[in-house]
Amino acid sequence: MNTSWAVATPPAREEEPASAIESLPNELLQLVFGFLPSAALREAALVSTCFHRHATDFLWQHVNLMDKPHFYENENFMDIVPDRSTGETDQHDDTPIIFKLSILATNPTIASKVQVLTHRCHLPTPNIFSELPHMHFDSENLSQDNRIHTLLWLAIRNLTNVHTLRIVYGHYNLTRILLAAFLDKRRPQRVPLRKLWVESSCLSGFETNYNDLLSPEYATGLESVRIRRLRVELETPSERSKAQFEYRLARGGRSLAMHNAAGGFLHTTVDIHAFPARLPATVVLPTPAELRAKADAYDTLIWDRLNFDGPEIQHFVDSNQFPCPNLKSGPSNSMMNIIGKSWSTLTSLNLDWILWRQHGSTDDTQAISDLRQLSQLRFPNLRSFQLRNAVVDETGLPDGVFLLEDMFLTFMEVHTKIQCLAWPLDRVYSHVKPSSDVLIRARAVVAHLRNVLVELRLDSFYSGNGEMNTDEGREPHEREERVRRRRFISEFAAHMRKIEQLKLEGGIPRDEKRELVRALHQCQLKKLVLIGVTFPIGNTWGARGIDLKQHDPNHVSDATYQLEEEDFDGILASYKNGTVISNDCSFEPYYGWRAEAPFMQCIALHHASTIEELKLCGYNGSPILSYLTPITTPLLYPLRHFDNLKQLVISFWLLTTFEDQYRDAEIIQSWMDTRSPASTALVVVTPPATPPIAPPVDPAMMPRARNQTSRQQNFNRWAVTLKTRFTPSALAYRVAEDIAPHLSEVAKARPGGVRVRASFCLGTREESRSANDIFDLDIRIGRQGKVLEFIGPREEAEKGRFWQKLERRRWF
Repeated sequence: MNTSWAVATPPAREEEPASAIESLPNELLQLVFGFLPSAALREAALVSTCFHRHATDFLWQHVNLMDKPHFYENENFMDIVPDRSTGETDQHDDTPIIFKLSILATNPTIASKVQVLTHRCHLPTPNIFSELPHMHFDSENLSQDNRIHTLLWLAIRNLTNVHTLRIVYGHYNLTRILLAAFLDKRRPQRVPLRKLWVESSCLSGFETNYNDLLSPEYATGLESVRIRRLRVELETPSERSKAQFEYRLARGGRSLAMHNAAGGFLHTTVDIHAFPARLPATVVLPTPAELRAKADAYDTLIWDRLNFDGPEIQHFVDSNQFPCPNLKSGPSNSMMNIIGKSWSTLTSLNLDWILWRQHGSTDDTQAISDLRQLSQLRFPNLRSFQLRNAVVDETGLPDGVFLLEDMFLTFMEVHTKIQCLAWPLDRVYSHVKPSSDVLIRARAVVAHLRNVLVELRLDSFYSGNGEMNTDEGREPHEREERVRRRRFISEFAAHMRKIEQLKLEGGIPRDEKRELVRALHQCQLKKLVLIGVTFPIGNTWGARGIDLKQHDPNHVSDATYQLEEEDFDGILASYKNGTVISNDCSFEPYYGWRAEAPFMQCIALHHASTIEELKLCGYNGSPILSYLTPITTPLLYPLRHFDNLKQLVISFWLLTTFEDQYRDAEIIQSWMDTRSPASTALVVVTPPATPPIAPPVDPAMMPRARNQTSRQQNFNRWAVTLKTRFTPSALAYRVAEDIAPHLSEVAKARPGGVRVRASFCLGTREESRSANDIFDLDIRIGRQGKVLEFIGPREEAEKGRFWQKLERRRWF
């Protein structure tokens, strides 16, 4: 690559006399400015040179390059957005990106302050079940204009202190440049790139320095690599895959309703690659040339607007033409090249729901090749090794791949520094008895991990019908998977002593979750996460959801038919038992679900004294908010033993029917409307007194009199219900009323109380499909069950939550 990275020297500035505040130590000034919110920092930056210098240190520390939709009025065109009559929308307008890049490219001082660079599409990331398996990410007509490419290269030349690069749902052309430039060792830099996060993007096509990648001396210097929810094979759909419905984002393409990550759908434009027989004869798909021409037209409009406001950016690009390299697609195995060339420095590797094969395909060639290559790599500093694949068939591991047998046994033997491990539960051991040599080697690995492993994450493929109490499947593959899972419990989990965080996700039967918790009795467990389709600690809806249907007669779900009834008598006889257990008790696994104490009692028995965070997620069979069934209290009662609990995440089922209609969309919209435009979500501190307990008859329901003929009610009954039952404040008190009695009085009495995240699943219900999403309401519950504050409800893609998850992700 012959790209010139020469940096122009900025003109010298006259030194200004130091003011009194400038004479203070920089460390003190940085501490003061570090507490200011973004709005205050922006105002402070305009006050004085001194304030500007320190405020911009924080304002430009994190830079986000994100596009936006832009609507153009056009009487000859009907927009895809239903509420717009005439006009069209450029779904991926790069104007905000251009403005930021122009500042970074022209101001080396500002650019040098950037430490974390994020590029993402403004659209929510694809739904992992219904959209991700069908999507390709090599959208060539997004961000296709050469002028934005030049600006990006020029900006990267000045970004000398970036240590973290995140690309989430990235535009193909910008992703290629970002990867090519930041992985080029000749890039001007004071701080090397240490962390790389690539999600729902295309990894191929950036190998401008492929000769360097092949060189034995080349090394990326990366310490953390997180690659998730993307394809590892060539992006272009094969002829075989065209029998399936597949597509990529495009400007000016066909309209498609996609998941909006907030319980509904949004319309955007895509380039469809589908077998012709799957599409109506009246549907005409645009050609690549037509898509290119449409993107060119949009780019012309963008730069015309920029030049109208001021030609400075255009003049800068014209006078500073960067010798952009001709990006060529290198090998299809880009992911493995990045990982392989990071071997000497890598401390954390996360492969999260990687699409090893195309939708509908059973070809494991690519997966076997990549996994074999991965198993042969050696990372002297590796501390976290995570591979997760619990979502869809396209992410599954090939048959015969096991962590402590087969190809990865040697890998685990040589990586002795691993403290965090994530792997599919049924792919650690085989169902076939290994040789004595393999068995001895595997036991030696377990003996080593016994005293070093502190975090364990296990997953299993989600079951659409929910998790069973116990697995009694008789099919050969069901028996084999059961043997493999139970081998892990006996031969691995039972020997651990230092595990502090345990996460169990997907279709793991409840009795096997219980045995995993029991097997880790001698560990000081601080965090326990249980995630599934059904509520992990018990079914509160009764057999086949009969108790739920008393409140929601119209509820129809295949999953309810799989719900098993709890042993009510057995639970009542034992749920108030104590939590004293001998420290020297031996572990002997047993399976099945007999008349016994609830699962929560088992968790408390072994780990109540140490657990600080509990996450109990699964909606089928979860507690019905404000309508707790008789079995709910015994199932939740053992929570009162967790005196050290600081945070509880728990699923609740929210009844959203009114006058025989589901009102999910209206409820979600009301939550959106409560958010302040100046903040990401509404935070409310409660009044001094908690409202009194609700009367037996809900005043919002307003039952009609049977002989009501004299006067017609002239108010909106639904509006009253929405205001009194579903506003954030009303929900906060409803959650507190249901969950506060079960929490430890010791935990609630601590400053700040217990943080409870109530998780609801709502969404649009249509005849052909539905769009369910998770909305979380965070509240703090203090003494006597008082609500101290709350925030939300917020969807997972909400701006504040999105950035929190990115910035607080462990082992990155």
